[in-house]
Amino acid sequence: MINPLTRTIADWTIRISDNHPSNRNHENPNKYNWQRDNRQCKYDGCTQTIRINRASGLCDNHANHLHDLFLEVFTSQGDLISPPRHKDIIDALISWASTRNFSLDGFFSELSFNILGNIPDISSLSEEIILINYPPMPTLNDIYSPLEFIIEKYFPSSNTSSYQEFNLSSNQMPVILLAHIFVGLLICEESNRGDRWFCRNIIRDETKASQLGAAMPLAYYAAKTFRWGVELNKATAHKLTQ
Repeated sequence: MINPLTRTIADWTIRISDNHPSNRNHENPNKYNWQRDNRQCKYDGCTQTIRINRASGLCDNHANHLHDLFLEVFTSQGDLISPPRHKDIIDALISWASTRNFSLDGFFSELSFNILGNIPDISSLSEEIILINYPPMPTLNDIYSPLEFIIEKYFPSSNTSSYQEFNLSSNQMPVILLAHIFVGLLICEESNRGDRWFCRNIIRDETKASQLGAAMPLAYYAAKTFRWGVELNKATAHKLTQ
């Protein structure tokens, strides 16, 4: 199990936990046997053998991630609620910034550089996959803490404007909380669905990455704020968050 991460923001609480085991585990997209030179399943302790040309390096029993990060949100009264969708959070952040003539391009750009390819996939993070001569995995706190500085830079906890509330998921949520939830969701998305970290750090060829992971929500922000020559209707915008 991966130790959970908890943060309290404006009397609300968010928690990122490892839902293990679960029925929502995603297929592991990594190519542990990319050199096609090994017949041993790369899941630690597994004795199954695989075809030499099976690039995944995983047997059928371990083809899916066995862990799954998920984010929970608790109100100031301690009630558990469903987190807002990426799209709704981004729309609220854009609305908040537009009334202040303030660009959030830097916020989303810094998140992209610090999250995409920098968060291990969930199987690697669990340290249940055999990675030869690779240092211990970071904790969720190691991953989240640097991102808090980015949030604080654009949504200062000392500024009253960071506490403007928006109605999301049938709850009034301060914008600083939405920023934290969004970052938490990106971490979960990148770890549960992404392979960029593995390609960048293990294969040493980022062009081999095949999954968008957290890039999809970030692409929605780019599509919403780019000055297109046409109008994007709600259906088109919604597809960017699928």
